[in-house]
Amino acid sequence: MATFQTHFTTATVISSMLATGLLVTHLTTPKVAFFYTLLGTLGGLLPDLDAPKSIPARLFFSLSGILVATLVTVSIQERFTTLELLTLGILIYFGAYYSLYQWITKLTVHRGNFHSILAAFCFGLAITAGSYHFIKVPEWEAWIGGGFVTTGYLVHLLLDEMYSVDLKGRKLKKSFGSAFKIMSLRYKMSSLLLMLATVWFFLLTPNIDHHQRGSYTSKVFTFILTLYKL
Repeated sequence: MATFQTHFTTATVISSMLATGLLVTHLTTPKVAFFYTLLGTLGGLLPDLDAPKSIPARLFFSLSGILVATLVTVSIQERFTTLELLTLGILIYFGAYYSLYQWITKLTVHRGNFHSILAAFCFGLAITAGSYHFIKVPEWEAWIGGGFVTTGYLVHLLLDEMYSVDLKGRKLKKSFGSAFKIMSLRYKMSSLLLMLATVWFFLLTPNIDHHQRGSYTSKVFTFILTLYKL
């Protein structure tokens, strides 16, 4: 299995290259390209959430706890004093952190469905739908953002699979085939839930109208040619 540093560096480099290609072809702005790079890097770390003690998982739990605590305290700030809000914020943070930790631990298995191609598309579609409906990101930008998450996710899976090959000994390790797979047939119920979630997120994704589609298609071809020249 590849290390955290390998996953982080590879996902960041590939995402930044793709974001640069979008800039060159005028498909995005520098500010948005930066967020695309962040999304690609995030996608490259997400598969390790099924290992609760891993660095990506701990970072995810911490950031989620901070986000929940911030949202709650901001919404009730007029009802409490500063000291009371600080105390509530700390309690909410730890509550969210450990609740999420317990939930992930019970519902996931390392190298299970989180390490699958289906999960990569599920997270990508979730970002696409979420950014469009909740952050009001334009349709095309929402799709690109989701695409960056899926790309980073697949890069992670490929790296883990590559590290399952012992090139020096010219043999395959026991972990070979457990990272880059369509889904985990061993865990049928979680596979079914993941498929349903993927379909649900897909139904929530935005449509791109006919006129926009033609314009963006030509730009995508230009983008691909630019990457080829690089």
